[in-house]
Amino acid sequence: MPLPVSQDSRDASMSVPGRFEAATPRSRELWDRARRIFPQGVSGQAKFFAPYPVFIAEASGATITDLDGRRYVDLLMGAGPLLLGHGHPAVVSAVRRQAELVINPMLPNVLSLEYAERLQAHMPHLERLRFVNTGSEATRSAIRAARAATGRLKIAKFEGNYHGSDDFCLVSTHTREPAGSPDRPEGVLDYAGVAPRILDEVVVLPYNDAEAAAALIDEHGDELAAVIMEPVGFSSGGGIPAEPGFARAVRDATRRHGIVLIFDEVLCSLRLGLAGAPAYLGVTPDLVTIGKAVGGGLPLAGFGGSAEIMDAVLGPDAGARKIFQSGTFTENPLSIAAGMAALGVLESENALERADSAGEALRRGLREVFRSHDVPAAVTGVGSIVQIHPGVTAARDRRDVLRGDLALTQDIMLGCVAEGVLWPPVHPALTSAAHEPAHVERVISAVDAVLGRAPRTAKEES
Repeated sequence: MPLPVSQDSRDASMSVPGRFEAATPRSRELWDRARRIFPQGVSGQAKFFAPYPVFIAEASGATITDLDGRRYVDLLMGAGPLLLGHGHPAVVSAVRRQAELVINPMLPNVLSLEYAERLQAHMPHLERLRFVNTGSEATRSAIRAARAATGRLKIAKFEGNYHGSDDFCLVSTHTREPAGSPDRPEGVLDYAGVAPRILDEVVVLPYNDAEAAAALIDEHGDELAAVIMEPVGFSSGGGIPAEPGFARAVRDATRRHGIVLIFDEVLCSLRLGLAGAPAYLGVTPDLVTIGKAVGGGLPLAGFGGSAEIMDAVLGPDAGARKIFQSGTFTENPLSIAAGMAALGVLESENALERADSAGEALRRGLREVFRSHDVPAAVTGVGSIVQIHPGVTAARDRRDVLRGDLALTQDIMLGCVAEGVLWPPVHPALTSAAHEPAHVERVISAVDAVLGRAPRTAKEES
């Protein structure tokens, strides 16, 4: 099947939103209809991007087709779960087989036990593990475990790191107006509906600043239950990996004060290698959260780590430190079957290497395209995670992201969608084992076309 073709036949003077709307009339029609029942026309904020989202009909491998019949190279990849690509035969077959046996018994099943053991074999730091459905559930439960284990209530998070939809997560995550100084950020509530008292329970730390982060942890050490961090700051974090020296400094500081260190690996699970972020960074946390790719495309997440902590708050002798964690759909057999099948492919094939190779080729090609158009830009990411930051030459944290040309970033991404590359202006790009060199070249050509029509370049502005 041929790859999507450029829309260069359209009027070159048409605006980016105009080109997008001309290419997606059916999605516009459906979005207008959806707004009559769904607020903003969607059932989740991440599904929306201006002027309206694309409505999808089907997907296969590295491509996805909308209801206008346009086939895109997919760089959204379900926002992370589809490390093997859409509809991998092993995953589809496993889900079909499991659906014929049992779908949701709400009781333990041997499949989840076997999958937990296989994950633990790759990630020995998962001494104890519980499956949940979503990343938000995983981070919520990990924070609760840390509070119960330490007897403290305050937590610390890094500016720009995203940890889900719970109240404590929505502090200094998506805001475009950071407060405080770069080395001493102050908490900002990102959205309405979050109690202001949450600011009293959350200490905000600078990302990728080892000295300043350690100093703030030392300052609040006796009151912090946990420090939670993304090994790769993803959505609001700009696809920026944590630096190993920074991670080590945070580990040392938390250990000095008996603070539980949590790695939120929901997005980067398996993408940084089957051994996870601890192997990538050379730092072992006390607890981790995993998700997205571990479900093979279906809803699945988990939290765990230190047997001492997990048993202290969830074991039979937990006593007054016992936390509540449960859910109707936890360890759902369909999700477990999909995750096990995906892990089997990653164990037996060079699927992760293919995904990483595509990501590296994409980063390399994007840097060259920006250079060719004289547009200064940082291209961040690691492995199969890629993001662009026009307007800055380096990006190490959320504040660097905000210093970039956010309007141009959005135009490039929306322009890519008009060109047949599904890169909505919501998330960094993600590659998969199904992305081939031709897909990467198609993305590079799309960005080149969008930049070629941009009214101004950095060179002209100077």
